[in-house]
Amino acid sequence: MCETDVYIIDTDGEKLFAKEVASMSPKQNGYIFVDIYGRKYEADSVEIVYIDFIGHRVILRRLG
Repeated sequence: MCETDVYIIDTDGEKLFAKEVASMSPKQNGYIFVDIYGRKYEADSVEIVYIDFIGHRVILRRLG
């Protein structure tokens, strides 16, 4: 399978936000992620830094 892990960058570096994410949808000022088990994770006030399709990683950064 090709699930993705989502990380948020903070002052201590990258921290895991969600594992085994199967879908990602934009919302106002953030994103909604849903993992393979149907759990929903909402990230507010973030932007995408980069997406690594080969490494199955999405890296986010807090805005402001």
